[in-house]
Amino acid sequence: MSNKIAWVNLATREVRIEEIPEEWRRKYIGGRGINQYLLFQLVDNSTEPLGPENPLIVGAGALSGVLGIANCRVNFSAKSPETGHLGDSSMGGFFASELRQAGFDHIVFTERAEEPIYVTVRDGAICFHAAAHLADTNAISIQDRIREELGDPRVQVAAIGPAGRNKVVWACILNGSSDAAGRTGMGAVMGSKNIWAIAARGTKPLQVHDPAKLLEVTNRQYTQVTTTKGFLATSVYGTLIRLNNTRTQGYEGGHNHQFNMMEEGGEELDSDIFLERYESAKTSCFNCPTHCRHHYEIKEGPFAGTKGGSMEYYGAGGWGSQCGSGDWNTILVAFARCNEWGLDVGSATAYTGWLMELWEKGILTREHTDLDFTWGNQEAIFGILEQTTFRKGFGNLVADGWMKTAAYLGNDAGRYIDHVKGLTIEPDDVRGHRAQALGLATSSRGADHLRSRYTLEEFSLPPQVTAKLTGRAIPASAESYEGKEWACFWTESLCAVADALGICKFLTKWLSAGLLGFDEFSEWLGAASGLKLTAQEILEVGERIYNVERLFLVRHGFRRKDDDVPLKFYHAWTHGPRAGTRVEPEHFQPLLERYYELHGWDSDGVPTEATLQRLGIDLRIEASATV
Repeated sequence: MSNKIAWVNLATREVRIEEIPEEWRRKYIGGRGINQYLLFQLVDNSTEPLGPENPLIVGAGALSGVLGIANCRVNFSAKSPETGHLGDSSMGGFFASELRQAGFDHIVFTERAEEPIYVTVRDGAICFHAAAHLADTNAISIQDRIREELGDPRVQVAAIGPAGRNKVVWACILNGSSDAAGRTGMGAVMGSKNIWAIAARGTKPLQVHDPAKLLEVTNRQYTQVTTTKGFLATSVYGTLIRLNNTRTQGYEGGHNHQFNMMEEGGEELDSDIFLERYESAKTSCFNCPTHCRHHYEIKEGPFAGTKGGSMEYYGAGGWGSQCGSGDWNTILVAFARCNEWGLDVGSATAYTGWLMELWEKGILTREHTDLDFTWGNQEAIFGILEQTTFRKGFGNLVADGWMKTAAYLGNDAGRYIDHVKGLTIEPDDVRGHRAQALGLATSSRGADHLRSRYTLEEFSLPPQVTAKLTGRAIPASAESYEGKEWACFWTESLCAVADALGICKFLTKWLSAGLLGFDEFSEWLGAASGLKLTAQEILEVGERIYNVERLFLVRHGFRRKDDDVPLKFYHAWTHGPRAGTRVEPEHFQPLLERYYELHGWDSDGVPTEATLQRLGIDLRIEASATV
């Protein structure tokens, strides 16, 4: 197993390589876990997100690259330029496995390179290369150019596009044609450091603790995964299955969450229509049997020949029902441009829907922009992406984030964007799912379905099933507030550990009851690394990671008042059989209180000293930003 961390000073080009301490492994495992432990120590309130003092931490999961299933993830962490607090994003594809085979689990980039560079990581060596001549590339083509320069087609590249180079605060980092570290603006941090790409290539196999046991565990878990209904559905539809699920269950979200359904014009937004008309191939990330990534091609019309990779629900639902577009061509072209230019699809769709609502309300006008933000207008959807990426016109303001845009527009414009702690929510509308609403409100990087969404709430599982699955009975009804604090807690730990191990959440119990969970994690980790942690100890690792992230938020001033759902969630659903459903403060606040008690936090959401000692967390808010 690789067990190295590299500290890279970009200003001096000094590289220091160290062994990762065993204590870090036992407490935080790797990936997101070790990243967050380091990030807390390296930044504080005074750190400027786009300043040289903000580190960029790259962390592969502890199981990424070894024999297994969907163990392909890497996390990028820094102080977020989009939200001003905890920044972290996970990326699939093939970069994580190549980084580990190249000899490193974690790389911490500090300071700033004097000129644009790309960094190569190969068999234990880290080198620097001039990149200014690559200014004509985008986030996809720069990867091909670097492979050509290095003379090796197997090099895996994590790159930014023009949005990252122009420090758009919601820029992403891309591997391949569509595997993105999208949320919280890690691409902007990478651009601020003048790193245009990180290229990894390893020629040495990863050594594992018990090869025979690992083979036996992998074979058994492969059978477990591939015989579940969740796997079969995801293999066909990928995340686009949520287009159909949210519509039939009445919570697709419409017109920037003003409604829970799109009133008209969305008939074509069906995953089967996409598969029949546009899908050209299915591919997978490293070691994954699911093949959930939909490559597509527009075959006719003005955009004929447009191709893209891995069409996702975030784009389809975001530009679809949330922006009032029922046109697949608009959605597919916008998605392709986001990937090419290196923009986060989540923020791109949410910002556009917000601007369309502001246009509808007369807050955004022709005095501010030359674009017409009428619902569904293709010109505006395409135009704001281009203007933002290249910092032209009104887009130069939007490139600095919604908060600065709202301050400029005035008229309470920020009231209409749906966010938690500065990060926008996804397209679907979960105000009727109590555990999911709690997860949004308390998520550690801001609104987030990939950190704390209790997806199983949508399946109405009987309490006896959830008791066996999670360790405690959870009411089957999504409308119930009872017991949902445990659903959220359990999901947080599961997601944190999946990111620490480098396992895609779509192959875990986050998605479906029959997939991988803490027991499977324990067995797999032990066989691969020799690190013996019980299922309960691994759950506790997830709790520990979440508490470190909570400390980060507390140090940046976040308290109970910030653990809240978007304002619109307190208003009633408008359509369907559950019309009238809303988040009720008189029930939500006691739920939040029970959640705090379960975590061992005080009534303002601050981890108590007893909790930090119980979890063996040696970090304190008063500590200076040093490592």
